[in-house]
Amino acid sequence: MISRIRAKINRTWFNFRCAGIFDTPPVKCDPGSDILIVSQLHHPDMTMYMLAMKSFARFVRPQGFVVVDDGLLPDDRRILSEHFDSIRFVPSKDVQLGSCPSGGCWERLRTLSEVNKDHYVVQLDADTLTLAEPTEVLECIEQNRTFTLGTSSGTHFVGFDEASRFAHEHACDHIQNRAERALGEFPGKENLKYVRGCAGFTGFAKQQLASEKIEDFSTGMERLLGRERWCKWGTEQVTSNYMAANAPGALVLPVDRYPFWEPGVDTDSASLIHFFGLFRFNGGMYLRQARRVVKQLAR
Repeated sequence: MISRIRAKINRTWFNFRCAGIFDTPPVKCDPGSDILIVSQLHHPDMTMYMLAMKSFARFVRPQGFVVVDDGLLPDDRRILSEHFDSIRFVPSKDVQLGSCPSGGCWERLRTLSEVNKDHYVVQLDADTLTLAEPTEVLECIEQNRTFTLGTSSGTHFVGFDEASRFAHEHACDHIQNRAERALGEFPGKENLKYVRGCAGFTGFAKQQLASEKIEDFSTGMERLLGRERWCKWGTEQVTSNYMAANAPGALVLPVDRYPFWEPGVDTDSASLIHFFGLFRFNGGMYLRQARRVVKQLAR
């Protein structure tokens, strides 16, 4: 109860202090670009989304933005349409999931898959901030090469057996760990790779996010874990990790330049920081960097 109240206060204060993002110039998209930026969004994350997209679009000019609408208000859609000259809203209830679970960001992954047929797609979470030129990302886009965020326990691609051994050594009841343990039993594992990365910031080379491959992996994992477990939040990230790891020439972004924020993390050389939920407002770093971005964009 207390933690929920504290989280609400922190978010309200953050939104108030960063409200200037809504007074910054709109983003002009590039019709000649083949890049689409995809995110899943609901009303409470509007300020964060504006910060994430505008800070990233300083360095990567996309053809447009695609929003998986997970609870936006009509006024939210109006505001976003004013700030991004090419933006499309996809109601989450209208996303075709096939045999995949619903909820837990699966609608986002399936939307990414659909638009990836003709575009390089970047999945960008609202709780990210791009602070400096993301050199590795720009190179991947230029080379039509897949990338994904790394983590302290996932800095490179490994085989399924190695991923399973690591998960067993660090066993817990979280669905991601359970799924990673099951990789050791996955059919055809000998020719497959995995990375314990993060779906919060990924880029998929054109036509590397095929729907049939997503469904095949999802079906295989569901057989190993059972439908009830495979429908839990976190399985979409496992699938994104799998798809990125098995894309030709894919790159795991270096964690020192693309870190997750927690108090004590060195951000001096960071290009992009993921302010994920657990430590998002701890230490005031997110607010300080966000206000810095607002001032830069306002010039």
